Amino acid sequence: MSFRTILPGDLSPIETNALLCGGVAPRPIALASTISKDGIRNLSPFSFFNAFGSNPPTVAFAPNRRGRDGTVKHTYLNAVATGEFVIAAVSHAMLHPMNVASAEWPDGVDEFPKSGLTPLPARLVRPALVAESPFQMECRLQQVVELGSGPGSGLMLLGEVLAFHVREDCFVDGLLHPDALDLIGRNGGAFYTRASGAAVFQVPKPAGKPLGYDALPEPLKQSRILTANDLGQLANSPGLPDLEAMLGVPGDPIGAEGLDHAIHEALERGALDEAWRLAGLRLRA
Repeated sequence: MSFRTILPGDLSPIETNALLCGGVAPRPIALASTISKDGIRNLSPFSFFNAFGSNPPTVAFAPNRRGRDGTVKHTYLNAVATGEFVIAAVSHAMLHPMNVASAEWPDGVDEFPKSGLTPLPARLVRPALVAESPFQMECRLQQVVELGSGPGSGLMLLGEVLAFHVREDCFVDGLLHPDALDLIGRNGGAFYTRASGAAVFQVPKPAGKPLGYDALPEPLKQSRILTANDLGQLANSPGLPDLEAMLGVPGDPIGAEGLDHAIHEALERGALDEAWRLAGLRLRA
C-alpha cells in the first residue's frame, strides 16, 4: 500500500484546509451564537470545535481567518468584544437551517430569521440560545489563541461553560444518548456524518490490565483471515485463557482457515468466550 506525502508549504491555505477537513473527521459542529456591542445577533457554525476539560468545563472553537483574504469573521469580533458566546450542538433536524446560517451574510444581518432558527434568552450571557438545539452551553471567553496571522490562520476561542441546557428526553438512564441527541458531524467538502442509529456502537474499555497483542499466540497473529479488529478484541481480554484445557471442548476441526473464519464470525457477534474456544481448536489444527 502506497501513501502520498504532502507538505503544507506546497499547498495554499484553502488546499490545506480541505485536506485537514477531509482527514480530521467527523468533527462536532459548534453553532456559535454571539451578539455585537450594538445588540445585533449573529449565528454561525464552526467545526473546528471540541471540549478540553471538565474542571472548569472548557470548550474551544475556532472562527478562523478567511482563507481567501485573511479577514476575521463577525463571530470572532463579537465574542472578543463582549467576552461571551453560546455553543449550540447541531442535530440532524437542524441540518439545513444550520447550512443557511453558514452563508456569508453581510455585517449587521441577524442569521436567526435568515435560517429560521429560534432565539431564546440565555440565563447568564447576552447571546441567544437556539431553541431547536438539544444541547447547548453558555460560555464566558477565557482566552484567545492566535495561531498565525495570514489567510486561513487559526483564531481559537477558549471559553468556560457557565451553564448547560439539555433537552430532557436526551437523557437515558442518566446519560446522554446519541440516538436522542441525533447530532451531525462535519467531514470534508459537502460531506456530513449522522451520529445516531446504525452508525453508533459500543466498545468496552479495557478492564484492568488487558492481555495485549504481543501475548497472542503466533498462529492467530499470522492469520490471513483474522483482522486487526479481531486481534484487538482478543488482545483486550483480561488474560490468556487455558487453551490446553479448551482442547477438550467438543468441536470438529474444520481446518485452520475455517477456524479463523469461525473466530472472526464469533467476534463479530461479540461472543468472546466462543472465539477463544475456537482459538484453542485453531492451535491444534
